[in-house]
Amino acid sequence: MKKILIVDDSPAIRLLLTNIIIRKTGFHVTEASSVEIAASLCAANRYDLIFLDHRLGDGVGWEIAEMISLDPGKYGRPRIIAMSGSVFPGKDDEAKKYYSQFIPKPFEFGQIDDILEKLSEESSACN
Repeated sequence: MKKILIVDDSPAIRLLLTNIIIRKTGFHVTEASSVEIAASLCAANRYDLIFLDHRLGDGVGWEIAEMISLDPGKYGRPRIIAMSGSVFPGKDDEAKKYYSQFIPKPFEFGQIDDILEKLSEESSACN
């Protein structure tokens, strides 16, 4: 079963993503509403995929992405999908290197389905 972490300070976005994901089999979803909670969850679990809001109430998503990317021995190598309702400002260009993909908000269900399908295909290729 693939483990997915959704990090967003909007309960509505977390619920929407969770509902899209649980329609499919083979995925376990965990949610976090802040950088602090996400860091704690990542320290205790290895995720295959992380949907990460770019701007959170207690920080920016790239803090989590950087933490994970710089220590793959501890966190594994999850695909990290950045989500944002605004374009990344120039200041955050450096942070983009930690993301596998960027999806703008509002996103379409098909975008999420494509990401999940790719994750499933990667898993099948490794078996």
